[in-house]
Amino acid sequence: MRRGSGKILLSHEIMSYQNTIKLAEEIIEKRNNYLRDKIKIYPTTNFRASEIPDCDRQMVYSVLNWKDRKKHDEGLQAIFDAGNKEEASVKNRLGYELGFEFIQQQADFEIKNTKSEIMCRGHIDGKVLYHGEAIPIEIKSMDGNIFNSIHTLDDFKKRAIHRKYLRQMQLYLYGNNEEAGLFILSNFRHDKILPVALDYGECEKILQRIERNWEFVKAGEYPDVPDFADCSGCEHCGFNHICLPDIEHTKAMMIDSEEIEMQLERRAELKEDADAYKELDEEIKERFKETDNVLIGTNWQVITKKNKGKRVDTKLIPDNIKKQYEVETERTTVKIIDLRQ
Repeated sequence: MRRGSGKILLSHEIMSYQNTIKLAEEIIEKRNNYLRDKIKIYPTTNFRASEIPDCDRQMVYSVLNWKDRKKHDEGLQAIFDAGNKEEASVKNRLGYELGFEFIQQQADFEIKNTKSEIMCRGHIDGKVLYHGEAIPIEIKSMDGNIFNSIHTLDDFKKRAIHRKYLRQMQLYLYGNNEEAGLFILSNFRHDKILPVALDYGECEKILQRIERNWEFVKAGEYPDVPDFADCSGCEHCGFNHICLPDIEHTKAMMIDSEEIEMQLERRAELKEDADAYKELDEEIKERFKETDNVLIGTNWQVITKKNKGKRVDTKLIPDNIKKQYEVETERTTVKIIDLRQ
């Protein structure tokens, strides 16, 4: 026996505790191994309707360089698994519990160009028969905080991942000549139902992007690199290691500042007020021009880059020999990332 903390532990109690620790470690290890085995990268020959990101280069890389995509981690795979299970649960509630007829599950569709080339493929979760009409349904599960922040389709436009949801639905409606569909959102306890109407103007914008980037795919080329400050999502893109290999993935410095967090929250709220947003945005970014990679609380990350380039100083030279007077300049960009997206 052994004494510890004033209590005598018998040998079998010590062994039981040690086995409990080992069991915990083995559960974690086996769970991670199980999830890791499910992480796959699949061949891609066309754009995917569910994966039309904000970045054109990411679109093209997703087809030309699908083998190079970085695999997601076990945590994200667990989220995907939970989402698939919740999708089945929602379908079960619609059918067995509520009595609706759910048909055409995972119905495929294609988007072709004028040359009948398949540029984009996708599918919808299914349709519900209602008064003789089949209504398209797309089911999305999400974290409770994000779920609570979404009330209308306009709220989808605030986050990159949700903008992809809107594009997917619009492409499906367009590709199947449907006038409207439904999003069913779930936080794994409650549902929200949001109707979506076919928007021809928005569809045209999406189709133009697909057609433009499809030409890059066919040529084996890539769109230009966007300005770093405007390229949202680079840090989390599966192709950033080949698209922008010079991005420095420096260890983030932690800052615990309620004042700065409140400013960042206010900045997010002011996006529709261009003047007020610009003023606060510039004020916040000015504070971080001499930093590299900063985390503020758990919701915000600020990445600062200094880029050197050349420009012509027209004050020094005559017009006919401007190129002889190129000078090196440095430009600092400060990028604010909402980690809740």
